[in-house]
Amino acid sequence: MENKRKSLSYNSIITGLMTAAYAAIMGLLYTYYYDLNDDVLMKDILAGVFTGSPEAHNIQMLYPISFLISRVYSIFRNVDCYGVYLLLCQYISLFVIVRFTAGTIADTVLARLKDKPFVGKEVLVSVVAALFVFVVFTAFLPGHLLIVQYTFAVGMMCSAAAVLLFEKKDMAAALLIIVAFLTRSEMTLLMLPFIFLVLFYRLMDERNIKKDLSIAVVILAGLLISEGINSAGYSSPEWKEFTSFFDSRTDIYDFYQIPDYEDNKDFYDSIDLKRSEYELLVNYNFGIDEAIDAEKMAKIAAYSKSIWEGEGLIKGITKTFPLYLYRLRQAGSPQSFEYPMTDAPWNFFVMLMYLITLVIMLLSYRSEENIGRRIWLSVWKLLILFAGRTLLWMYIMVRGRDPIRITHSLYFIEITVLVLLAGERLLFLIKEAKSEQEDDYIQMPVHMFAGFCLILVFTICAIYVPAQLKLLRTECDGRAQYNKAYEELDKYLKENSDKLFLIDVYTSVSYEDNGYTYSQKMLTGVDNSLSNLVMMGGWASKSPAERDKLNNLGYPEGMEETVLSDTAYIVADKDTDMEWLKNYYKEKDMDVEIRHADDVAGEFIIWKVTESAS
Repeated sequence: MENKRKSLSYNSIITGLMTAAYAAIMGLLYTYYYDLNDDVLMKDILAGVFTGSPEAHNIQMLYPISFLISRVYSIFRNVDCYGVYLLLCQYISLFVIVRFTAGTIADTVLARLKDKPFVGKEVLVSVVAALFVFVVFTAFLPGHLLIVQYTFAVGMMCSAAAVLLFEKKDMAAALLIIVAFLTRSEMTLLMLPFIFLVLFYRLMDERNIKKDLSIAVVILAGLLISEGINSAGYSSPEWKEFTSFFDSRTDIYDFYQIPDYEDNKDFYDSIDLKRSEYELLVNYNFGIDEAIDAEKMAKIAAYSKSIWEGEGLIKGITKTFPLYLYRLRQAGSPQSFEYPMTDAPWNFFVMLMYLITLVIMLLSYRSEENIGRRIWLSVWKLLILFAGRTLLWMYIMVRGRDPIRITHSLYFIEITVLVLLAGERLLFLIKEAKSEQEDDYIQMPVHMFAGFCLILVFTICAIYVPAQLKLLRTECDGRAQYNKAYEELDKYLKENSDKLFLIDVYTSVSYEDNGYTYSQKMLTGVDNSLSNLVMMGGWASKSPAERDKLNNLGYPEGMEETVLSDTAYIVADKDTDMEWLKNYYKEKDMDVEIRHADDVAGEFIIWKVTESAS
């Protein structure tokens, strides 16, 4: 027992130090970035860049965690608190997963070396095991660790929670799941089947119904309480109306798409949506039109959903299933961080872990007693896992919502569950062998297969680690270069702090179609003062927070009137055709003049909109 505690202590300390070193080294070699402008906007709301003071209504996150982060910002005004929070979520989760995986490998090796005492054996084996796991993770994970997105961070937290449940650290697991739910509720719910599957495996093996049911109840209660507090936080009439608007907007843009105007003109006429207002939906600048409210957006969402459902679920499944099978076996080296998307090497590791887990399970039974039942139980565990992952993958693919921040999260938690299944059998072998006091207690077939697996893993790592690091270097350098124009724009805005700038939504995302979008460095160059830039649409548009921002900047009117203010200007990509804005005001019986006022970084044009004299 003392040796076991010593081994666990060594493993935890070494893994903790190596995780911290890994985080620091990756940050020094590359640069931590927020992945999307969505993450930047969330940070700006929490930090006070959006409204002028830290705002607890983060919109995308649940109220309790937003409130806590915003309070931290009120204390540390010039610190990237949200960035620190996401990095802590990532690396604490990574520590939990590496600690278990490396610990299992180290225990297996130490058991084999039990008759070969030498100084520092436990430390050396723990270091080598942890180093091996970090090298493997570097074959597929570094992009997400450096290009940070809260969705994937939640995927990592849920994977770590699955490990903690396996280790029977139930309250720690429940806490991590609740924090993940507060951070990104939709992603946590998508991960929850994998988490509860680990609980189900526990029940199958130990039949401790009371304990497993109790922790399931605690988790579900924590999620319900979190949702209840969130509802209370958004209970004001203004936030309720916006929440309805936001949900409809999400359905339209993320799932069902905007129905074509000409093909669906009768519908648009029925809700009194003119062609110029439809164009605002298409270019995402609907914020300037007060008529596009929660009620109208709900009608559009319901109509677009009816079109999608009219195509038939069976047809969608039939169309998607061959693609699902292709993605399981797709080979190739990633060409960029995200697009064109590739599943390799994630799919390789998943399939390899199914093979490794199955063989270890089959080789781990040493007696003939009930061997048929035990083997079938092992196969059944894998079949349940594969069936569950298939259902989840089909769900996101049929709905057309499968960016890598979601698919890679699914891969990651699936790999984690497979590691837990394989690790459980290895730990069982060690325990059984020690109780029988055998010298060669881990059978030779297991050793031979372990060697075969190591060769396979090292082969994959040899191919993908250099490729991933090269890709990461290209991505970070590309983002740094691409962001220079946005940095010049930010400097221009600060130099003209007495003016208000309304930016075209897609211009705020990118100004050139070269594979990069606007992102922002984390932790460095922090400026949390009130920004004089407002998007003309997007997911925060029409929120009470946006109204507060305009009021705090001295523009209490709606955005339609604000555009025409003397000190208001529009920022757009140099290739953006501004006729959509003229057409909008024309259908409002107003003639406007849009003149070129300035240009920035050779990429952005500053436009001044004025009402033409009668």
